[in-house]
Amino acid sequence: MWHRTAALMLLATGAPTLLGAAPVARPAKAARCETQDGRLLVPAGSVLLGEDGEGRPGRKVDVAAFWIDRHEVTNRQFAAFVHATGYRTAAEREGGSAIFVQPTEPVTLDNAGLWWRYRKGADWRHPHGPGSDIAGREDWPVIHVDYEDASAYARWSGGALPNEAQWERAARGDQAAARDPRSWAYEGDSHPIANSWQGVFPVRDTGNDGYVGLAPVGCFPANSFGLRDMVGNVWEWTSEQREGSGLIKGGSYLCAMNYCANFRPAAFQAQERDLGTSHIGFRTIRPASGT
Repeated sequence: MWHRTAALMLLATGAPTLLGAAPVARPAKAARCETQDGRLLVPAGSVLLGEDGEGRPGRKVDVAAFWIDRHEVTNRQFAAFVHATGYRTAAEREGGSAIFVQPTEPVTLDNAGLWWRYRKGADWRHPHGPGSDIAGREDWPVIHVDYEDASAYARWSGGALPNEAQWERAARGDQAAARDPRSWAYEGDSHPIANSWQGVFPVRDTGNDGYVGLAPVGCFPANSFGLRDMVGNVWEWTSEQREGSGLIKGGSYLCAMNYCANFRPAAFQAQERDLGTSHIGFRTIRPASGT
């Protein structure tokens, strides 16, 4: 029998968070999504690890050069791995996974179990359970992958999962000073520049960023390193651990102004390593010396 009550609570850690007033976003124009596989070089340099706006300067950490995937690993890329190796994910072996189910009426925000469900038959090929598939979604992030699934793909691709400092170095780009936490997902006039939740979580997503739910990779502006979707869309596995749990970074399409607001590089979440969900994916790295 599958027991995940505590794990599901980890999917939305902490008390509800409000980062200033919720932006009044203008509807996003239809995105022109650009999918370009391969890795980009992140040059050696330093990162303001944990910088999160006024009063949270972070700490300067030096990071060696490395290569990182331009975008989150897609269904198409993961399918190539599965075809080559015969790999079966934990969700496929166990017979199900955790999915987000939008409530139909207002709910209290102190119980993530009100919008997360374990669904039999949900896995990377069937993201919403039996009857769903990934046809036409080849360039969407692969989801329902746990830490071992992501690590197995990374090894097959000749890479690894990034550690926290590498991930933040890649996400922050050429940042050299403090930055408003909201600016990672919204530019000056509150126009969305990342896939997050606009509206009142978890009951109404207005889709002002152009998407209600997950988006294909490469639909939002690249950062200064040319990387796509480092913030928003799906959380991403790292190689880090916190007290036996994995560490995910970057926030997802479920991050809202009225709850968590994790659409910023400093944000992280502890995640049970053997729990894949409908809002977690990953990307891989490779040391610069190994290319």
